[in-house]
Amino acid sequence: MRWGAFSSTTWWRALAWACGLALLLPIASLLVSLVRPLPEGNSWEHVLENTFWPAARLSLFLTLGVCLLSCLLAIPAAWCISNYRFFGRQVWAVLLVLPLAVPTYIAAYVTTESREALIPWLVSLRRDHGIETYLLWESYSRHAILALMMAAVLSPYIFLAARSAFSSEGRRAAEAARLLGAGPWKTFFSISLPIARPALVAGLSLVAFEVLNDYGAVKHFGVPTVTVGVFRTWFGYGEAETAARFAGWVLLAVLLLAALERWQRGRSSHAAAGPPPPLRSASPLVSVLSWLACGAPVALGLGFPLAVLGSWQTRSTYAQPFGDFLGALGNSLLLGALVTAACLLLALIVVGAARMGRGRGEAALARLGGIAGYATPGAVMALGIFSLAALLRSWFPGASGWGGWLLSGSFFWLVYALAARYFAVGGQLTRQGLDSISLGLDRAAACLGRGPLASFVSVHLPLLAPALAAAAVLLFVDVCKELPLTLLLRPFGFETLATRTYGIVDEGRIFACAAPSLLLVLLCAGGLAVVETLGWRRHRS
Repeated sequence: MRWGAFSSTTWWRALAWACGLALLLPIASLLVSLVRPLPEGNSWEHVLENTFWPAARLSLFLTLGVCLLSCLLAIPAAWCISNYRFFGRQVWAVLLVLPLAVPTYIAAYVTTESREALIPWLVSLRRDHGIETYLLWESYSRHAILALMMAAVLSPYIFLAARSAFSSEGRRAAEAARLLGAGPWKTFFSISLPIARPALVAGLSLVAFEVLNDYGAVKHFGVPTVTVGVFRTWFGYGEAETAARFAGWVLLAVLLLAALERWQRGRSSHAAAGPPPPLRSASPLVSVLSWLACGAPVALGLGFPLAVLGSWQTRSTYAQPFGDFLGALGNSLLLGALVTAACLLLALIVVGAARMGRGRGEAALARLGGIAGYATPGAVMALGIFSLAALLRSWFPGASGWGGWLLSGSFFWLVYALAARYFAVGGQLTRQGLDSISLGLDRAAACLGRGPLASFVSVHLPLLAPALAAAAVLLFVDVCKELPLTLLLRPFGFETLATRTYGIVDEGRIFACAAPSLLLVLLCAGGLAVVETLGWRRHRS
């Protein structure tokens, strides 16, 4: 029996290493491109000077702007939800998460008419102050609107992180400070905000990753960020090797950002000291301020896009082919279901091996696979997949059979790339679920003669069901919204709701994008509402 248990654990750990390394292969192939010689006559020097550095500066400024605006929108709402009891508090807590259902590219599309309203003002600037002033303010207004709309739909990342920090040790420390005579402002800036810093850094890193991953919104606004730069280098110059080096440097910078976030989070820890104090009853003035703080991000990130899309749907005269529409919906559901199942299976193998094998190597592999995948922008991941496919073609030469299949933009590569990028979502929630299960259950199962694999299946898996269900919904939502990766790797004729929306807008039919956009937003919002509502019920129980 002991030999059997050892054997099953060994095979499980070997399978976990194989799966974890497979998830890292596209990323490793891009890092190798940093030192691989480029072909003769390449445009790397020209790309470096005219595309890479301008795109890096723009991406940095846009990311900083979106992060700042996200904090201004999310932190006041999280503070009110975490510290005061007011009418409608639980409803606002769910609504504040729902802007995540609006992809950034759809948030950018719905600002079209708002930006057109600025044209008379810009024309008057050009007439009165010249072309230079006109170009300057046109650029400022365009970038400001883009940053504000991206912040509105990405602010839930900051809200969730800040709410978690303010609701636990932050509330205990704030209550102690208030008892010692500190005022509310001093308590907030001197106690609550420093305690919440690690959680806020984690939320900000997610916002930064999403901004760097975006392609549809920045292309619609004409802002050439690094993702747009990868597209232009790849398809504009027709040099995949040069684009791979471009993407490799972007990946290296993003991985350094992820490492910095992990370092910040790892240096700060706060021990729980019992349940937090009860919520304060809000006065009428605080209730009004809480409604304003909660209503602003919801109105901007969810209400405004839904209102504009609803208006466009009634004004659109484009006859949407029902078959195309139904096909895009079916493809989104199919892709979401397959990638969700793949990510959950990989998470159970890799994260489960780290728990049952108790090895530091498996634990590090699980963390690295999650961080590196999620931090990699979609366009960069696509280039990694193409580099990997090219390497495999050299091993399986020939235009037919395996060689031809590996080079094509097949459905397999799309699922593989999405699983490598979103493994972090399933892995993180699975690890949290396993951490909440006492090690005493492992010892009890071992005393009853159960091996690690048998105890994982019969004991841990049933207890993990709520975490796996939440991970499944979040994975499904992320995959349905994903645009750049799906756009680059989809097979010919394969349309999802995201690519269908992008294609319609790219053809200049802005009103016609309302139908697929509304369906995509409502599909994602329904899933997020279910997860958040179940989370509230578990918290109360």
